Amino acid sequence: MSRLHYLIRKYYGVRNHQISVLKSRHPGHVREIAARAAQDGCDLVVAVGGDGTVNQVAHGLINTESALGILPAGSGNGFASNMGLPRRLDKALEVLRDPSFTKIDVGCIDDHIFLVSSGIGWEAVIATMFEGSRLRGVIPYAAVTISTYLQYEPQEIELVTEPDGWNYRGRPTLFTIANLSDYGFGITIAPDARPDDGMLDVCLIPRHSLLMDVKATQDMMRRRTDLIPGYIGRKAQKVTVRRSIAGNIHVDGTPIPAGLELRYTTLPGALRVAVKKTS
Repeated sequence: MSRLHYLIRKYYGVRNHQISVLKSRHPGHVREIAARAAQDGCDLVVAVGGDGTVNQVAHGLINTESALGILPAGSGNGFASNMGLPRRLDKALEVLRDPSFTKIDVGCIDDHIFLVSSGIGWEAVIATMFEGSRLRGVIPYAAVTISTYLQYEPQEIELVTEPDGWNYRGRPTLFTIANLSDYGFGITIAPDARPDDGMLDVCLIPRHSLLMDVKATQDMMRRRTDLIPGYIGRKAQKVTVRRSIAGNIHVDGTPIPAGLELRYTTLPGALRVAVKKTS
């Protein structure tokens, strides 16, 4: 944090800004801080952390004029990557010093939101195990991914999308409701997802052999989900999911408990975000 304080002074010290740096004290405190800042009329509320922290700050800013800024400090930094933001703190601060602003959609599941994606299949198990490990970074995430793959047994799900009424029933290994295209770590699950189209992207991948799933991961890293056998990608405004076993799902990588029926929807243009100016 001392380096962050130094960089804030470097980039903002000579400018006419009123700045407060606050640290969360308990679960849910980040969301409370963000909501209070929006109520107080703050122009920019900056999340310092990974996708989980960004999610909580964003939750406090929905449908306000306060913009979300990001200083990426997590493992995958999926949201920052999707928004074209730099990972280096100094470069990210340069963006926040003179940003452009855009409004994006927000995905919803019950009283939770997601900016990037929500997962119900294997990725929900990965999120749960990764959260419990307390280790961060690409290597620990890869280790958790491999260990959970060897144990995971896909459960049966049924879903229906609105407004088109498309139905699906099966046992997918990966089942993601995406608001943006990439998970993080350079892995694409929904190449056609857009942050401002008012739609969610339903993405399903069936169970393959280990070799085929390794290749599928490589295809996702090349944004070529079309090469994955059985891949399904569809757009929807609302998605209702029924499953055989209750348990954790994830929102932006954070595991949360959920029941047998899940209802997904979207809030179009509900969040204002600070992004890099285009030349």
